[in-house]
Amino acid sequence: MKKILSTILLVALSVISFAQDIIVTNDARKIEAKILEVSGTEVKYKETDNPEGPTFIISTNDINSIIYANGKVSLFQQSSTEEKDQNSIASEPSYLTRLGDNYTYKGYVMKGDAYANFLRNNCLKAYQIYHKGYVITYAGVLFLSVGVGLEVGTLLGGAINGGYFNKPLIYCGLGCVAASIPLLIIGFDKMHSSVDVFNQECALTANRTQSFWSLNANQYGFGFAYNF
Repeated sequence: MKKILSTILLVALSVISFAQDIIVTNDARKIEAKILEVSGTEVKYKETDNPEGPTFIISTNDINSIIYANGKVSLFQQSSTEEKDQNSIASEPSYLTRLGDNYTYKGYVMKGDAYANFLRNNCLKAYQIYHKGYVITYAGVLFLSVGVGLEVGTLLGGAINGGYFNKPLIYCGLGCVAASIPLLIIGFDKMHSSVDVFNQECALTANRTQSFWSLNANQYGFGFAYNF
């Protein structure tokens, strides 16, 4: 019985020791940290590998999200260098805009999972189109990866075997690459068209000033995301 209790205690301690918060910056850097304090303008934290070391401070303007050890995800709204009052926020455009992979709504910049969660909670029709485009794009990436892998592998194998190249594999690789092109074009087009669907169908009813909870899954597991 003592051995069982000791094992359980060791497992619990190991889980606690590996528990960490993740700060995701706007440039997609991931900082493994122990969050000490979150204010309206900055976040104070310590590095997980140096808990007795110095306290670091990062501006909330540089943070995209924080993934806490307990699974909670906090998404941060970017603000300009000038402080905005309630009237200026209310006067901001109530429609989505896109620049590259960044989607902006009333000053709130999103990408990837954050944008998908926003659509899922505010415009189901736009989310369904975005998700369909994501699936098609993912299939295109798989075809492209397989095709490039076959091409590179066949060429390397041929070089090692004295110039004998497996032509069927080369043709198969070229076919996969060719198949990936329309999938990627169609997929990205659908993902980007979700902006137009949102603006046409849901822009008047969505309200990003309201808070909501949603269950999310990401590379760190499942958790609740609180948007504010």
